[in-house]
Amino acid sequence: MNPFSSSTCSKRKRDSSSFDDESESSSKRPKHDVFINYSFEDIGKTFISHLRSALIRNSFAISDHTMLPVGQDMHSELLKAIEESEMYVVVFSPDYASSVRCLNELVDIMDSFNKFDERKVVPVFYKVEPSDVRRQQGPFIEAFQAHHTNTNLDPHRVQKWRHALKEVGQLSGLPLQNGDEAKFVLEIVKELEKMQRPQELHVTDHPVGIGSRAEELISILRLDQKDLVLVVAVFGFSGIGKTTVVKEAYNRIAPSFDLSCFLAAIHDICQGPNWKVKLPKALISRLTRENNFSIMSNHNEGVTKIMRLVSRRKVLLVLDDVDNFQQLESLGICPKWFYEGSRIIVTTRDKRSLGNIRYVPYQTMLLNRRESLNLFTRLMFVSDDTKNTKFIEEVVGRAGGIPLVLTVWSRHFKQHEREQWPSILETLKGIPQGDVQKQLQLSYDSLTPRLKKLFLDIACFFDFHSETNDMDLLVKVLEDEDSRFFPNIEIQYLVDKSLVEITPDNTLLMHHAIREMGLEIVRQENEDEPGQRTRLSDKRDVMRGTESVESITLHTSENLPEVTLEAFRKMSNLRLIMFDYDDYADEHLKINDETTHLYFKRLKYMCWPGFPLKSLDNIEMCNVVVLKLINSKLVRLWEGMKV
Repeated sequence: MNPFSSSTCSKRKRDSSSFDDESESSSKRPKHDVFINYSFEDIGKTFISHLRSALIRNSFAISDHTMLPVGQDMHSELLKAIEESEMYVVVFSPDYASSVRCLNELVDIMDSFNKFDERKVVPVFYKVEPSDVRRQQGPFIEAFQAHHTNTNLDPHRVQKWRHALKEVGQLSGLPLQNGDEAKFVLEIVKELEKMQRPQELHVTDHPVGIGSRAEELISILRLDQKDLVLVVAVFGFSGIGKTTVVKEAYNRIAPSFDLSCFLAAIHDICQGPNWKVKLPKALISRLTRENNFSIMSNHNEGVTKIMRLVSRRKVLLVLDDVDNFQQLESLGICPKWFYEGSRIIVTTRDKRSLGNIRYVPYQTMLLNRRESLNLFTRLMFVSDDTKNTKFIEEVVGRAGGIPLVLTVWSRHFKQHEREQWPSILETLKGIPQGDVQKQLQLSYDSLTPRLKKLFLDIACFFDFHSETNDMDLLVKVLEDEDSRFFPNIEIQYLVDKSLVEITPDNTLLMHHAIREMGLEIVRQENEDEPGQRTRLSDKRDVMRGTESVESITLHTSENLPEVTLEAFRKMSNLRLIMFDYDDYADEHLKINDETTHLYFKRLKYMCWPGFPLKSLDNIEMCNVVVLKLINSKLVRLWEGMKV
């Protein structure tokens, strides 16, 4: 653990009410990076002058007793400057203890150090021994003898000085007896850079619902268990807000760690060749804040260096958008290598990307209705707009609690006049906006061809009808022993990628935004010729179906075009047919010849209310599992035996 930091992770416990969903962040950065405590008469114009210049060159915001505003109460302004500083550099020089001002400042510094979270004290022993500071010996003896004989000084105050000196003298610090002062100044600056509170990440312009979720995540991290090294995996599909929640949590807790790093967009870093070297280099660069380290010939060199870096200090490491266990492997992520108290947060769409690493899960929750209304209103309007309440309600209902959808849609609406919003909304119902589709499709793109086919079956067929959502039924329908395809195993992959959910009553669910992403993927199979697509769900496209079609789903008979048996002859690869409507009129299917043969050898599921044929003699469907022909014209199934 960093010897200059506080001995406790949290000297003050925050009230839970301070975590405000509507605020930008509950953790405000101190105004000054460094407050310098020193004897001006002794070293103010020499060593301190060089130190101050070096700190300013390296972009530190500094303060000391010479920089207080004129005409104000000096003690209150001094106390304010101390409390508004993140780090305290206390420079002990031979004449330090002679300065009453220095000693009073030191008492205030140690009070602030013990009172506030994430404060750090850096003792600098300039030509004095740390033991002399602790015991008030050496050059400090004469000064304290004078203080004790000074009748104008309160003896209780002198004892406070002694206690503060003993306390700070017990901290590890940076000593200089004889040597290169310029080099020593650079050493101090470098140490402060390592200790400096990490730069706050931008979370979002409208942090609706983020505060409470960040608080839940922080609770799961169990920061009070200081000897524990813990991995927390944050799950959820693209666009649900995983990264946003983690950024907020990171900003709140990073100052409690000796070293913190947020490695963003790992999926993007790992594109292209040689990523197994590029990824460790990116992490090392952020951990060390250096870009000019020696070139690595292979990723093993990077793993070795990462191991050294994380084994020495308490680390907060965020690995964002991990989609493959090889990525963690290339970084050498192994909890046993981390220093006690470290925390590793991994955001991912796929549970399998954690491999064999033991972790605690955190499932990112969708926005509830109140949060969705709040967010969309903020995105769209300067203030509450009661004139558009119905419009807002409808958009929120369609967005399904996904922040990305609300954000992208709000941008799209704001580019048009209000009169156009209703028609735009109707368009969005059928075609997801590009940015939404791109983000949601990331999980789909990572699937194998077999899993992609299974996902599209669920999105375009099974998830439309509640009765087809039963897991046992779905498995029986899609199981294919000849090709060794067993959906009960494959579906778990989709669950791990947050694309589907299995409820306790064994029902399969899919978020409607994910389903619409699947429908859009099918639409893009052939935008000009819908009949060439693998799955049809538009009544206008049925007549144009070809052998490419594997499933048909229609949910209304209203204005259904006349469909001939000849049209179905073209769709010889049909596996799934769902006509789901209450109007069983038979005028929608034209029968030219009841002797027409239909070869549905791959058909597994057919629901056809008002089925118009009198028998199934001329329909080959030897693999069918579910056959639902409510209110049909059937007189008999078939003559003889079908195999």
